[in-house]
Amino acid sequence: MLKIAVIGAGVSGLSVASLLAKAGHKVSVFEKNQRIREVGAGIQISPNGFCVLKEIGLSKKVIQTSICNKSILICDYQNGQKLLQFDQSSVLGKENFRLLHRADLINLLYRSAVSNKVSFNLGYTADAKSLRDQYSFVIGADGVHSTTRSLLNPQQSKNRRSDYFAWRSVVPNKFNHHSGVRLTIAPNKHIVSYPVRGSDQLNLVLIQESENDEIFEWSRKEKPENIKNLFSEFGGDLGDALKSVETVHKWGLSSQDIPSNWAIDNIFLIGDALHPMLPFLAQGANSALEDAFILAKLITFHEPSKAAEKYIEIRKPRLLRLMKAIKNNAWKFHLEHSLFRIGAHSGLSLLDKTFPQSANLPFRWLYNYDVTNLNI
Repeated sequence: MLKIAVIGAGVSGLSVASLLAKAGHKVSVFEKNQRIREVGAGIQISPNGFCVLKEIGLSKKVIQTSICNKSILICDYQNGQKLLQFDQSSVLGKENFRLLHRADLINLLYRSAVSNKVSFNLGYTADAKSLRDQYSFVIGADGVHSTTRSLLNPQQSKNRRSDYFAWRSVVPNKFNHHSGVRLTIAPNKHIVSYPVRGSDQLNLVLIQESENDEIFEWSRKEKPENIKNLFSEFGGDLGDALKSVETVHKWGLSSQDIPSNWAIDNIFLIGDALHPMLPFLAQGANSALEDAFILAKLITFHEPSKAAEKYIEIRKPRLLRLMKAIKNNAWKFHLEHSLFRIGAHSGLSLLDKTFPQSANLPFRWLYNYDVTNLNI
């Protein structure tokens, strides 16, 4: 039995804590907030993340509190016209792609950790350096602005601004929104929308290219009138949904190269602390779940230096491929030149009429990956 400290109680921290405690280790979580909470917004759990939740023992509860995403719909912004709709089941088979409220997922992960006898130190700003001598392993799950990453990588202590702003809001779902994820694209901006909580609510993620002089987390509130003006050109039922926004949170997106040091001695990085990524493939939480499963296995069976070596060996190629795919999506979503947009939209419409199921093929490497079947 190992004595393990986890800094941060987000998706990565709670997941790795639960998996390690389930394996028989004594785990303590240190969280700077006074209580476990998550500002309300939606989250997408694709099959590569769902298999880890299944391993934790949460598959049934997640299914009960979520919606199955059976298709992805791509639309034009002006009137909501469909460009392409492709069926997820054609590539995912019986695997689960779930849409749920982030707060519901955090609650399920927290209750799982408690049931596995994880101890929590709330309102405690932990420092990995001060914990390293008291624990066999210290896991930095302290998010995008991780102080643990800065400790291990002083040369990469600050994230780079990305010149994207994003807003999140949840509104009553009174619209003719299809049962899955909808991507609505416009010059220099896009909106991702999908139903949550029994389809009673509609989650909105709005992203715009714009120079930002600061980087901040998304708990900052924004005036609803501001985004209604910024996205006023969006028509159709999505335009009606924007009119119903009453509460919205804004954040300046940031990025960071995968750090040089994933671990030093017995201190390890995980989730956003290791690989903060832009939300152009909705893989932040899913990658954190993959990290959690692999790191929990490695810590259980290997001493720190060997665990670090295998951690990089297993995770780095996949993360680099994912970062490249995210970068490609960033410019595809925001095509500005009219000729490029017309050509791209015509191509999507033609694909929708001829062979829409082929649109799923480029995602097989991402979604059909089952980390729980790896020989670790």
